Amino acid sequence: MKPLVSIIIPTYNRAHLINDTLDSIIHQTYTNWECIVVDDGSTDNTAILLQQYIGKDARFQFFTRPEHKPKGANACRNFGFKQSKGDFINWFDSDDVMEPNKLQVQVDALIQNPEAPYCICQTKWIDKNTNAFLGLRAKQISSEKRMEDYILYKIFWSILAPVWKRSFIEVNGFSFDETLQQSQEYDFHIKALAINSNYIALDEALVSMYKHDENLSNNIFENYSKLESNIKVKEKIVHKYLHKLSEKGVVKLLEIQTLMFKDVLKARKFKLAGKLGYLMFKTLLKTKISIVKKIVFCIKMPVAYWSYFIFNKGYTIIKPIG
Repeated sequence: MKPLVSIIIPTYNRAHLINDTLDSIIHQTYTNWECIVVDDGSTDNTAILLQQYIGKDARFQFFTRPEHKPKGANACRNFGFKQSKGDFINWFDSDDVMEPNKLQVQVDALIQNPEAPYCICQTKWIDKNTNAFLGLRAKQISSEKRMEDYILYKIFWSILAPVWKRSFIEVNGFSFDETLQQSQEYDFHIKALAINSNYIALDEALVSMYKHDENLSNNIFENYSKLESNIKVKEKIVHKYLHKLSEKGVVKLLEIQTLMFKDVLKARKFKLAGKLGYLMFKTLLKTKISIVKKIVFCIKMPVAYWSYFIFNKGYTIIKPIG
């Protein structure tokens, strides 16, 4: 018997989109799977649609997020994992699709490489309206310094791409942070990379992520909760993983923080800018740049902060330190 793969999908009001996702799972050449869909409180006919799929194929399961769990995809993913029984796990989204050979290729790769904790493939970016190919979701999914380069956005992959060994997730107690409204996948992947970055990287694009009106992310600088979540994840990086970065990596991280600091000030989110400024100072202390540059940087940051607070300008004061 081939190992069971658990596909876990959170959904919310996607009855008009999830058909393509579920059909792509039905058409997998690897047939020993279970698909667990967890609804986040939909008000459309998602439940009716899923019952139709369950009636035709018992490998589908449908749950509703428990009321005691916070609303959001993260809680649905964690709840779905607890219901799952698979030796392998593939978290997925309710508006994207798998290539027919996705599970077969990645499960085979993991069986052939027993030391690898997970296998990552490439992701295609498709326009839903025109079906036009927009390119790969990321140019690279692997490098020589995988954890550092992922933190610094030099490599990247979507939540759709990995197939995980269940044992790796359970032994390390991995779960999605249910307090996050943004960067939850980024946060989860960094936790995994910190434990083991020896994953299998496949250049083959085995999943397609669709661009449509409903998944176009809002500007996080206009959404306090999303911006707060983004900064929370960056706090984790500074407090837990900064020591794992190279000297150049720390400087690059400070550059990323500085550019974000500028945009947070421009959006007049001063409380969050203060939090980010503290992170920048902590990161600055770990850099190997000259004392003079550090002093200049420490002067410019509060000047820019108060310039925006009082005059609503000062963008040009801030310059990345690299």
